[in-house]
Amino acid sequence: MMKISGTLFSQLGFAFVIFAMFACQSHTGDSALVDDPATATHPFMYLTEDRRAVIETSIQTEPMASIYATLLETAAKELSEIDPQDWDAKAHGDNGEIAAANAFLAWLNDDEQAAQRAISIMDTLTTNWEDHTRWGINIRMPSPLMHYTAAWDFLMATDFISEAQAHAVEMKLTSVTDQFFKYYVLDDTTRQLALTVTQNNHPIRTAAAIGFVALAFPAHPDAPSWLDWAVSELAYLLGEGGQYIQGDGAVSEGPFYFNYGLAPTLPFYIALDNRAAKDSLYTRNCINRSDEDPWRGHGCVDGESFTFTNPMDGELFRRAQDWSLALRLPSGNRAPIGDSPLRNQTGQALFSHFGGPDYLYWDWATNSSDPYRVKGGFELAIPHLAYVEPPAESNPPQWTNRFFIDGGMATFRSGWDNDDRVLILMGENGAARKTVHDHPDGTSFVMAAYGELLLTDTGYYKPNSLQNPVTAVPGSHNLILIDGKGTPAKGLLTDWGDADAFIKNTVDGRALAYAESHQSYQDTEIVRGVAFIRGRYFVIADQLSSDVNTEREYRFRLHAFAGRDLDGSVRLDEYGPRIQRERGSVAVYTASTQGPCLVVEPAFEAFTSPHVHKLEKEAEHHTVTDSVVMGRSPDFLTILAPYKTGANEGPDAPLDVSPVPTDKGVAWQILGPDSLDIAWIREDGAPAQMTLPSGQIMTTDAAFVLWSADSSLGLMVRGTELRIDGELVLAASASEVVKTVD
Repeated sequence: MMKISGTLFSQLGFAFVIFAMFACQSHTGDSALVDDPATATHPFMYLTEDRRAVIETSIQTEPMASIYATLLETAAKELSEIDPQDWDAKAHGDNGEIAAANAFLAWLNDDEQAAQRAISIMDTLTTNWEDHTRWGINIRMPSPLMHYTAAWDFLMATDFISEAQAHAVEMKLTSVTDQFFKYYVLDDTTRQLALTVTQNNHPIRTAAAIGFVALAFPAHPDAPSWLDWAVSELAYLLGEGGQYIQGDGAVSEGPFYFNYGLAPTLPFYIALDNRAAKDSLYTRNCINRSDEDPWRGHGCVDGESFTFTNPMDGELFRRAQDWSLALRLPSGNRAPIGDSPLRNQTGQALFSHFGGPDYLYWDWATNSSDPYRVKGGFELAIPHLAYVEPPAESNPPQWTNRFFIDGGMATFRSGWDNDDRVLILMGENGAARKTVHDHPDGTSFVMAAYGELLLTDTGYYKPNSLQNPVTAVPGSHNLILIDGKGTPAKGLLTDWGDADAFIKNTVDGRALAYAESHQSYQDTEIVRGVAFIRGRYFVIADQLSSDVNTEREYRFRLHAFAGRDLDGSVRLDEYGPRIQRERGSVAVYTASTQGPCLVVEPAFEAFTSPHVHKLEKEAEHHTVTDSVVMGRSPDFLTILAPYKTGANEGPDAPLDVSPVPTDKGVAWQILGPDSLDIAWIREDGAPAQMTLPSGQIMTTDAAFVLWSADSSLGLMVRGTELRIDGELVLAASASEVVKTVD
């Protein structure tokens, strides 16, 4: 019997209460027809024989030579010790990885010594899976099941493994898979707790592992059921209607857990292409469909026949890869939104073989944080050697800004070099925010410039496994707090809390880009507009409206990726923080329409929100600042002015930002080496005129405007006209929310 810890008893007891409402029946049926392994040509899992010539050529030059060298190092590693009383997925997975590396070398190089080491490692795999003691073992099962299965497959393509040895490995792998499937899929309680409630990387990784074994050993009596369930899960979750990937490609779970789920799924899809005909029929298994929000109405019909198109060849995965790439910071890491740490992606270069654009290879090759990454969520060195052929030339995408309306994100960037400026504005709604790895961060943003992350989200710090992460609260994000509060707190599991936010009114211009995030909380409608000017700096216009007539406290909160435990410094200036890191810095200028803000740091308490974050291996602390004002739904106008650390002149030197006097509004003058801009936000009832430092009179009925002195650039939001000294320079109809000159 599986040994269950006290913590697990608590979780299971909790699960009985939560899931008493659910009732699912298992279904298995005839599966897709695949070739009999006895007559099929090995290898057929990670790759097929026709890839040998590609590998032999590619490992002669970089980067494949280095990846191959790393694989040789893996093959020579010492084994993890196996505890006979505790079936440890990590230890077995690590050993399986070493076995797969040796078996691959045996196949590629006709290396009997490598083959014998792989066979001896397979002897360490035990079948007492029920003796595992760690909860959540399902997400760790791809490594042991898939690596050992791949090792078997490679050895079957050699003369070094006997029929008896091969049969013994098959019996072990199918025995473990049988126990795993029965416990995590067929057992109602475990399935509901581990897979159904999440609908995320948990069932994705579980399905990839089980389906991989089913493809290798279709003669096993339960293999058709395993494969039907696996394909049913992945067809749904990674398909158009599964709520996991939104129509525009944004992934509800965020970039880190998307990568974590995707990494082992890619070799499963490759194996499926190798093992199953394109028109193979599968039997739909709906046992893990959820009727909770946002998955109700899934339309799954248990027992129906269906065909499955490999999503690596489809447009939805193309869009998902673009979404991940849009979240790339100058370092190559993805923005740490939701429960994401600072990591880049694994496996994107594989898509270049399956019709994906060459810029996915560029992304893989130019990540300064971890170039040519082949491990993260799953070891993918062998598939990379087999399928990634470096193009003669690879370049970044031609697009820069990207707006994900379905997924609720707006991404701004000046370009794809390390020194470029990047900002990601959040605005998730519906299924995009209803995930256990999401945070209440509807109007928050992340900003990087000159190779440095400067304003950050806080990642996934969870000291207590039975509670939500302490970073999953509004105060851990770059947004406005009202009397210290934001959206409703998230509850456990599907008690989503939070509130919908929406990306609206987007403009993708040559020198001016704009988007808004709309959200309601604390009886206040908040419209956060972000303008990106000349690829150089950002303007954040926060328009607040409320029927609450009492005075409240408003905090414009920022999380610096500097100070306390981090490199870099944060200085509190008159209008906001100045955040300085080695290569890049940002000066922040914030003011409200109802008086000057007091710039302060909230009280610090170790390992609690707002100062704690977990973006790398350990939890650390960073500096947090608030621009505080008392009032009645004031508006805020903020300039984020990044610059290259140490630059004193030229295009990357600090901008000269200064206030312009105005009543019931905020205005800033932004002076660069070749530009002079005015940004102005107005409350309802504010004067329509303002005298500029030049002596000119600016007149508007708009809520927010930005205008350049040379009239080459203009933005007007919620207004019909903008005049300079009486001359009409920008006009809009009453139905036009945003009007620009670019």
